[in-house]
Amino acid sequence: MTDTSGTTEAAADSGHRTSRDGPAAEVPSASPADLASDIGRRLAAHRGKRGKRVVELAREVGVTPSLISQIERGQSRPSVSTLFAMARALEVPVDAFFREPAVTAVAPSPSVPPSAPEGWAVPVREHTELDGHGRYMVRRGDRATIDIEGGVRWERLTPQTMRHLDFFELVYGPGAQSNATLYSHPGTEMVLVMSGRLDITVGFEHYRLEPGDSMQFPSSMPHRYANPTQETTRAVTVILYDCPDDAPKAPPDARSR
Repeated sequence: MTDTSGTTEAAADSGHRTSRDGPAAEVPSASPADLASDIGRRLAAHRGKRGKRVVELAREVGVTPSLISQIERGQSRPSVSTLFAMARALEVPVDAFFREPAVTAVAPSPSVPPSAPEGWAVPVREHTELDGHGRYMVRRGDRATIDIEGGVRWERLTPQTMRHLDFFELVYGPGAQSNATLYSHPGTEMVLVMSGRLDITVGFEHYRLEPGDSMQFPSSMPHRYANPTQETTRAVTVILYDCPDDAPKAPPDARSR
């Protein structure tokens, strides 16, 4: 896979996430240099663990050694195709390069349930919201994110990495594109556009998706995403990989019993 997208430093990406309470309010975002250096530090760490030299990794990814060095120094951000290629070469999930949210201490909920009026029963809650927070649920402001070259942001919608699938919200700024050329990677891709417009090319076919439109295609087909408008586009995507042997199996269909 050869990545022809830029070795230029990506432009600043404005904050898109909002608080779960109240109207949409922009959250202060890190500077472009900080965002790029986050990716670079993670890339260098994973490369070091694998014992790969910059030249070796560049050859496997299909880019120049100078681009790998620039990414590690925070002088450039990878495109979507380069990100997938780096993850494959280093044998890590694609969200291994994501910026994880800061962990904040949460005060435990009172152990004594509130009293109920006479004659009323108090329902027993074995698990409170705080118990499940971080295990099953992700608050909007607590997502792991990555800002990619071309004005693209991915936000992970699961608390932890999942080996057999990726579940992301895609944020494409005005004029943003996933890559300058078509690219491919293993898996099956599913996309649902929530707002704005997303033009998706799969092979020689072109699709225009608007809010409520969805599609599915093999990720092994050369493809590309683009937002040709002057408005921000938001979409949800699931990338399904080959299921590992130790992944949880679906329960048998009750109708077959």
